[in-house]
Amino acid sequence: MVRTSIGEPLLALADVQEGMLTRAQLRAAGVSDAVVRGRLVSQWRAVLPGVVRLSRAPLDEHARYLAATLMAGPDAVITGIAGARLHGLTNAGTPEVVDLLVPARRAPRRAAFVRVSRTHRMPHARRQLGPLPVALPARAVADACRASTDARFAEALVIEAVQRRATTLTLLHDELYAGPRQRSATLRAGIAAAATGAWSVAEHDLVRLVRRSAVLPTPLLNPELVGPDGVRLPTPDLWFDDVGLAVQVHSHAYHADGDAWTQTVRADSALAEAGVIRIALTPREVRASPDDVLARLERTYLSLRTRPRTAARATPRPVR
Repeated sequence: MVRTSIGEPLLALADVQEGMLTRAQLRAAGVSDAVVRGRLVSQWRAVLPGVVRLSRAPLDEHARYLAATLMAGPDAVITGIAGARLHGLTNAGTPEVVDLLVPARRAPRRAAFVRVSRTHRMPHARRQLGPLPVALPARAVADACRASTDARFAEALVIEAVQRRATTLTLLHDELYAGPRQRSATLRAGIAAAATGAWSVAEHDLVRLVRRSAVLPTPLLNPELVGPDGVRLPTPDLWFDDVGLAVQVHSHAYHADGDAWTQTVRADSALAEAGVIRIALTPREVRASPDDVLARLERTYLSLRTRPRTAARATPRPVR
């Protein structure tokens, strides 16, 4: 940050705000618009309407969020994809637009990478993440899903939010019914996917595929599995209990590094040692060759019906 003669108290405030100040803060400290215009020529830069940075450095992601809240005002709350990401949900992705909510008496506004929407359902409960006021996860996730037309995005985000216990299906249902009916289809799709008990969108794809079969029964999703000796076994993604068949969907994103791959190999070995027949699949083959995958599952299932079943026991896992 370029140090100027505007005074240490104001510079201290800028340090807290990622090197940014609002025009209102500058005026309140006695800095005239003429001085600001002069600084913007070579030392500062305008990042959003009413927000300047006391340097010409680009904004990183966190600074973009803070700049958005400075523009929107003290009663604004971050929501949507940005809010979900700030809650640590990786399936939210990096937002191109930072969405904020303001009370209905305020006017909506759009500038650069910021979208300010007014609402009669202002989230009074919020989480303060450093200087950033963020809607609670259920509201942020619901708003992110409503802003998208991509059902797979919504499924992945809602499943992650529920499985990581950022929120619950009950709270998401509350958001679904309290919010507008318009643009709620993707949120409904996400909630429906999470309600199956799937731990990933790849698992949900597989569940939908299995439902097409006239041969396969309804499987258990992610049950607690115990071996014949009473020792806890790794959790299969799908479990056909009548024949003791386990199905695992191995995603490269979760198993690529060395430690994760080692754990995967050990889990496969533990199932085999307990006499459990297991089918391993990848998300790509489930999406690209669903008929082949389904035929493979049906062949294996039918072959196991003629054999003694493993003594492994499964207990359904409750869906939160």
